[in-house]
Amino acid sequence: MASINPFPIRIGIIGESAPGKEVEVRILIGHPMETGFRIGINGTDKIPKNIIEKMVVKVNQDILFMADVGTGIAANPLLQFFVTIPANGGVISVEWFDDQGVSRKAEKELMSPRS
Repeated sequence: MASINPFPIRIGIIGESAPGKEVEVRILIGHPMETGFRIGINGTDKIPKNIIEKMVVKVNQDILFMADVGTGIAANPLLQFFVTIPANGGVISVEWFDDQGVSRKAEKELMSPRS
């Protein structure tokens, strides 16, 4: 069996980071997303269920979208979407909660400050 996964979140911004411009956001979440139906390496015991139940994506603390997630999403899910950068720039954040009581949060600036 694999070692304990710290469930990292990686956020990537693709495109021109300028006010009013649309950029692609890619969020990769490290999570096993075990359904509870797979059999373990010993061939008899089931691997316990462990799934993300909810995700919240925000731009500058305003909710962009929330998703109720379940067993229909793959392990290490990748989310891709487009967002228009606000006039003053800002931060995109993603937070998830799983059925084991674990949650993780990550943030990334949408636009680097200019000097």
